[in-house]
Amino acid sequence: MSLANTNLERLQAELMDYLRHDNTDVFSRIEAAGSVTIETRLNIYKNAYRMRLRETIDNDHPLLGIYLGDELFQEMVDAYIDTFPSKQVSLRHYADDLPVLLKRTEPFCHHPILAELAAFERLLLTSFDAANSPRLAQSDLQELAPEYWPGKVFKLHSSVQLFYSDWNSVESWQALKQECAPEAAREKKGAWLVWRNPERLTEFRPLDEEELALLQQLVLGHSFEQLCLVLAARNPGQDVTELASNYLKNWLQAGLIRK
Repeated sequence: MSLANTNLERLQAELMDYLRHDNTDVFSRIEAAGSVTIETRLNIYKNAYRMRLRETIDNDHPLLGIYLGDELFQEMVDAYIDTFPSKQVSLRHYADDLPVLLKRTEPFCHHPILAELAAFERLLLTSFDAANSPRLAQSDLQELAPEYWPGKVFKLHSSVQLFYSDWNSVESWQALKQECAPEAAREKKGAWLVWRNPERLTEFRPLDEEELALLQQLVLGHSFEQLCLVLAARNPGQDVTELASNYLKNWLQAGLIRK
C-alpha cells in the first residue's frame, strides 16, 4: 500500500473517530481556511452527518417513530448512530440492525414490541426493494401435462416474506397507519405474509396455520405432491388436490409465484 493511501486511510479513520466519539486528533491534520475555525467547520460536518443518518432512520421507520414519540425516538436514534456506524455507500441498509439495538438496549429492551415493529417495517422495505422477477400466471400451467404435476416445484416471488410475531406489533402498525391510537402492547402470536403485488404496491395479510404450512413447504423447495401430503394430513377424507389447486390459484392471482 502506498504512503498516500496509508495517510488517506488514517485521515478517514480519525475523521470518523471525531464524528462518532469527539476525538479531536484529526484537528491537527486539517488546514485552516478563512475566518471559520477548524473546530467550527468540522462540527458543521458532524452535525450534518448525524442529521442525515437520523433522516434515514426516520424515513425507514415513520410509524415506529410515532409509536415511540419524539423524545424516545431521538434517544433511540442517538444510541443507534453511536453503536452502529454506517459501513456502506448506500444508506438503504443502514438501519438493518435497528431491531437488534431495540432488543438489547435499555429502556427499549423492556418493551419487546418495539423490536418487532422495527423488524416489520424493515421487512416492508425488503419486499418493496426486491428484484422484479417475472411472475407465473395461470395460463403458464395450462400446457403442463398431468404426469408432471406431482413433481412440479413452485417458487415464491422474490418479494415474498414471512413474518412471525409474538406481540400485537402488526395490529399496532395498522392502527398507526390509519392515524388511530394502537392498543396497549400485548402478547399475540401470529404469522403474516408480506409481498409486493404486480402493481408494485407492498401488501401484507395474516396467515392461518394451514396456509402457513403450505408456504413453508414452498420456502423449502418442496413439490406440489408434498403440498398435497400436508393437506391430506390436515384434511382426511377430502379431495386435497382440489384444495391445493385452490391455494395455488389464489397465490397466482396475488402474484406470489415466480416463473
